Amino acid sequence: MMSDLHLQVKNIKNIACCDLELPLDKGLYAIVGENGCGKSTIMQAMSLLVKPSSRKSFRLFDFTSDSTIDIEVDGTIDHWFVLDGQWTTGVLQGNRIRSQNYYHGFYEGSIFYGSRFYDYNLVDSFLGKDNFASLIRPADGFVIETLSYILHGDRTHYKSLFKIKTKKTAEENGFKGIPYFLKCGDHFISQYNMSSGESMLISLIDFINNLTERNKYVSAKPLLFLIDEAELALHPAAIDRLISLFNDLIKKVNMVVVFSTHSTEIINRIEADNIFMLENNNGAITSLNPCYPNYAIRNLYVPNGYDFIILVEDELARAVVERLIRTNNMCESRLWHVVPSGDWAQTLKLQNDIQSSGLLGVGRRVISILDGDIQADGDTKAKEYGISLYTYLPIKSVEKYLRKKLITDPDSRFAKIIGDKYFTQRSLSDIVSDYNSSFDPTKDKTGKKLYKMLCANLLKVGITKERFIQYLCEDICTYENFSAFIATLRRMLS
Repeated sequence: MMSDLHLQVKNIKNIACCDLELPLDKGLYAIVGENGCGKSTIMQAMSLLVKPSSRKSFRLFDFTSDSTIDIEVDGTIDHWFVLDGQWTTGVLQGNRIRSQNYYHGFYEGSIFYGSRFYDYNLVDSFLGKDNFASLIRPADGFVIETLSYILHGDRTHYKSLFKIKTKKTAEENGFKGIPYFLKCGDHFISQYNMSSGESMLISLIDFINNLTERNKYVSAKPLLFLIDEAELALHPAAIDRLISLFNDLIKKVNMVVVFSTHSTEIINRIEADNIFMLENNNGAITSLNPCYPNYAIRNLYVPNGYDFIILVEDELARAVVERLIRTNNMCESRLWHVVPSGDWAQTLKLQNDIQSSGLLGVGRRVISILDGDIQADGDTKAKEYGISLYTYLPIKSVEKYLRKKLITDPDSRFAKIIGDKYFTQRSLSDIVSDYNSSFDPTKDKTGKKLYKMLCANLLKVGITKERFIQYLCEDICTYENFSAFIATLRRMLS
């Protein structure tokens, strides 16, 4: 059963209201958006899942007496509210505030809200103890090698890294965490006096080491990592290697990693389905998902040689358009490039941004091709932008297309075609039956949950989502009538 996080935030900082749903399926996710849109505040609110004590990181001027945070997972809700100037759920367990939705995890709230300062004031006196050397031990090999690799590309750069011997030793000396120390010549420096990137990564890698290396983490619940603005502390090469580390870990461990970021290195390594773009409209937060990297960073790479940039909504649309252009010889003596850009509104906005900025230069054109179920809205928005070069596919998004063909308006002939070809281990009819019993189809209007179930079953027979898109493209181009669309596109490319 796939879980979703439903987060509602009211009256915190510049957020009047926010209603965000985020999957808790293993993988990498990104929350993106312009400066000041509320990304860090959302991450702070989400951090209550892994670290209820992070409620103290909200400052008095960040909230009011009627501020609230509601966190719901699988029907269980934690309602956080303000009582006597403090955040609480109103329920105590011993002397601690109780949170029903608790996940093992890690929260790094950027250099402004990070946990690296908690023990800072104790470190200098600890370093001055006569028996300091007897209170520390060499760091584990995983920590040394991983930290060295991420920051420097080798495995031994931090071979002189140490940490406090035990949790008991740390507590006896007043620490909340278990600090690390780097030996430099004949003296030591603490992780809190190292760079922001080093300090943050040491805490992160130590956490990973304890749960996945020293103790094999086994739970139905995923580990939840929340990392806010890693690019403020890490250089691009380090970010790239950090993403590689997480990708390797996700293959072995049930892990959800959420970045709040502006980093192109991070955004370009995450699937569009896992990117959520926040927009703040006078305090009301909306989320765009899927969000393609090109749209998120507004930094479309357009080599000077392209005559046409064709913007589409998703990967299926790209595969279909590319196939139709090639098989119908529509662009002889012309260079073209098809770019997935997100939903129809994002696609038209990106076309408007590119045209307004003059990014393509003289004599080159941008064309938007939108999915076929939003024509009235698309026409209105295109008119608002003054866009004339756009048209519609005779199909919807891959998720909506499959939902229609298999659930809302079942097409037995189509179901047999793809069932016989791809669902050879477990029948397509069984999967659809499971979907209908597990979910209310009326609440899965986008078809995302159905699509995830189909892809999960395909992966068991070695068919990745990317390969399935290509296969499905061939089936759709054969099954559906594209003649009118081909004629329209040919005129636009002439």
